[in-house]
Amino acid sequence: MRQQSSDGDDLTATFYCTDPESQGGVECETFYETDRGSWIVQLKKRGPKVQDQLVALADDETFGEMSGRTMDVFVRKYVRERYGIDLGVAPN
Repeated sequence: MRQQSSDGDDLTATFYCTDPESQGGVECETFYETDRGSWIVQLKKRGPKVQDQLVALADDETFGEMSGRTMDVFVRKYVRERYGIDLGVAPN
């Protein structure tokens, strides 16, 4: 699934993987790969108490919280696809 930008960001995001326990798009942590060799992460917002703990968050940067489940799926899939090393079963 590709989503084209309409606001001048000049990148294309392609679905990569999501939280294996997500319920049909509700609270769905998701990684997208871009055609610029970067990643976009869709995740849950957190508030100012968390933001205050971050170091040097620029005005054009944001943050969110991602579960260990989603990160595990991302790492396993990334290592398998990029390096041909299977770290074990990773749900899609």
